Amino acid sequence: MERFEINGEEFELKLTLNSVKYLNELYEGGAFTLIQKAISGDIDTFISIIHAGLFHTEKGFRRSDIEKAVEDGISDEKIDLDFINRTSYGVVAESFFYKKTVDKLFKSDPEAKKQIEQLMK
Repeated sequence: MERFEINGEEFELKLTLNSVKYLNELYEGGAFTLIQKAISGDIDTFISIIHAGLFHTEKGFRRSDIEKAVEDGISDEKIDLDFINRTSYGVVAESFFYKKTVDKLFKSDPEAKKQIEQLMK
């Protein structure tokens, strides 16, 4: 399970029904566009994934709180593209909710899936 530190405290990133609804509503293409953006390392999608992954904490984090934590992490050289890719992929593509769909998307090109998984580890 992926983790994220905010306000000096580390939290597990976990998807809930509210998280999935929030993420699927972000893009016109719904879950398929989300998966594509998560795999590509899109920074705005990463911030939304972290935000959604923290809903279960019931700490009331706002998206702006997450954006500030990401900005600080980049400035402090703790968050880089590798971290963004691994975390986004871990929370979305490897989650119980999205994993079967991701596997189906790559079924016709298992080599591409293998390369992406190597990149995300």
